[in-house]
Amino acid sequence: MHNVPDNGREPGGLSADEADALFSRLNSISNLALAVSGGADSLCLMVLFDEWRQRNRWNGCAEVLVVDHGLRPESAAEALFVCDTARRHDLEVSTLRWEGIKPVSNVQDAARRARYALMARRIAETGAEALVLGHHMDDQAETFLDRLTRGSGVSGLSAMAIDEPGGPEGLRLLRPFLGVRKNRLEASLRERGHSWCEDPTNDDGKYKRSRLRRIMGLLADEGLTADRLAETAGRMRRARVVLDGAVQDIASRLLEHHPAGPARLNRAAYRALPEDLRQRLLKDMVRIVTGRRPGPRLRQIETLDDLFCSPESGRQTLSGAMFEADDTLVWSWREPGRVPPETLSDPVGTGVWDHRYRYAVPDTGPAEARDIGLRLGPLMHAPVSSKDIIWPQGWPKSAFECSPAVWNAQGGLLEQAVSLKTGTGENNHSCSLDLERLPIRGKLLDGRDGQEDL
Repeated sequence: MHNVPDNGREPGGLSADEADALFSRLNSISNLALAVSGGADSLCLMVLFDEWRQRNRWNGCAEVLVVDHGLRPESAAEALFVCDTARRHDLEVSTLRWEGIKPVSNVQDAARRARYALMARRIAETGAEALVLGHHMDDQAETFLDRLTRGSGVSGLSAMAIDEPGGPEGLRLLRPFLGVRKNRLEASLRERGHSWCEDPTNDDGKYKRSRLRRIMGLLADEGLTADRLAETAGRMRRARVVLDGAVQDIASRLLEHHPAGPARLNRAAYRALPEDLRQRLLKDMVRIVTGRRPGPRLRQIETLDDLFCSPESGRQTLSGAMFEADDTLVWSWREPGRVPPETLSDPVGTGVWDHRYRYAVPDTGPAEARDIGLRLGPLMHAPVSSKDIIWPQGWPKSAFECSPAVWNAQGGLLEQAVSLKTGTGENNHSCSLDLERLPIRGKLLDGRDGQEDL
């Protein structure tokens, strides 16, 4: 009811010129994936994309990805509906299924994580450069309100971006409809005679987003429309870009990174920073040493900031990172916690270890020649005595418990370097393992619903 314009007329669909402008960013991409659930927004994305690519003679590769979460009886039929529609538009399509036991709580969040993980796996196979999503202005407004109820600051209230290079699972996310109201997408489908799937959970009051949609109608009556909320989110995003740039500059000047994982900075220099930048730097340090996007609440960051601004020394954990401070320095490293880094046995090919390091094992011949008992794991699990390690000066020993180490099945710890080689074994075979630190900045959670206070 509240989506009807003031003049009482239903909105029209997107014109060809409008669609061309919205999809123009895709001209520079030759391989992409489209996330389509069957709802009006994502189905409109698929239909208008197909029209755009034919109208503009876009010759790239595109694949529609539909995820069957298996949470509702209708989900399989909805996935089939998307597949049939995609094929009618001559688009490649893959159905990805969320298998296994489903959680009984936080179902929507778990489903979102599973969805991005499944799509990221498929995109790794196809080589797609970006994932295109159907998020629209109403989604942006809901995200803004959701973050506002959590007490978020600039970062949280900046909500979603049209082009997000470091999205969940490291994906590049594109949202061409972010400035478009949902009712215009629905009108675009109606004009073409398309139907779409309706998710009953969208109107289920037990879900927060459903309740926020009802609130948005009341706010619109008072002049706080989705357009206004989205405009504010855009201004917050511009401010966030400035703040993030400032933190990057500070980190490049003040933070010292050890190749084995931990980081440190001068405590006096930290205290001299403005409060907001100090707290953002702490959050960045969590990302640096854990390889994961941190999820600490503002209260936790403020507590840690208070400690480092006081004259006291101390140690405290924050979202998987251990922080320790003495009179002059602040250190941070990946803490083992209840789930320490895994140990890989005879790794082959390429992969990522503990979200922090990319490894590569060259193909040296038959599998039996490569099976020499190579192990990649945390130093805390390596078969070596502490007294036999030459510890770096100026760093706590515990800062290296989760550092990468390579050893063989005979219990021999191999030298830590950029290229780590086994010695010649009984069969006169050797193997090399290359380790590379992954880029520090990035995001692994959903930018739409991640909880950010700062």
